[in-house]
Amino acid sequence: MAFGNLPEGHLSFYISVGAPTEFFSERRESTYMPTQAKSEKIDELTDKLGRATVTILVQTQGLKVKDMTELRNKMRAARIEFQIAKNTLLRIATERNNMTELDKSIFNGQTAVALGYDDEVTAAKAVSDYIRTSKIVVLKSGILGGRTLTAEQVEDLAKMPGGKNHAKAQAVGVIQGPLATTYSLLTAPLRDLCYVLQAHAEQLNGGATTE
Repeated sequence: MAFGNLPEGHLSFYISVGAPTEFFSERRESTYMPTQAKSEKIDELTDKLGRATVTILVQTQGLKVKDMTELRNKMRAARIEFQIAKNTLLRIATERNNMTELDKSIFNGQTAVALGYDDEVTAAKAVSDYIRTSKIVVLKSGILGGRTLTAEQVEDLAKMPGGKNHAKAQAVGVIQGPLATTYSLLTAPLRDLCYVLQAHAEQLNGGATTE
């Protein structure tokens, strides 16, 4: 039943005497997620964020259904998992993964996540390449090694040649090589990114050792 024709002040009376229950139950279901379902979603995101080598946050608001389908297919072809996610649940999932150095302010607005489980550079390149051809999708930020990547750092990551092994070698060179060479070869944002990559590489090596 439409409420637009009800006189002002009569809506509350209509509700109290018996509006169709399916109308309000449908509104509640679209607005709230049941506690059990929310808990399961957090567990799922916690697992995915823990396994992902890189997570890239984008905004897809305004994307048509056919374009969203195309985006998902391209991400799947690049072995990237893509999904819309609620910021609150993402924040909780990062906390459960002890990402204490992550800037939680990145979780704002409409958010979709691209989760790469293999090569960080390849994943960043796949997302950046799509965004470059899209007039709607916006690159927001990323997560690498439990730390925040700005949109510019994600783009820098995508530009690194040779995949993650080359990127790790670059990171070691940044840390161990002469400072003069470092400053001549790398911009400041890319230097910051290399430190993040190196920290992530050390984290992976530490995990492999304990196993």
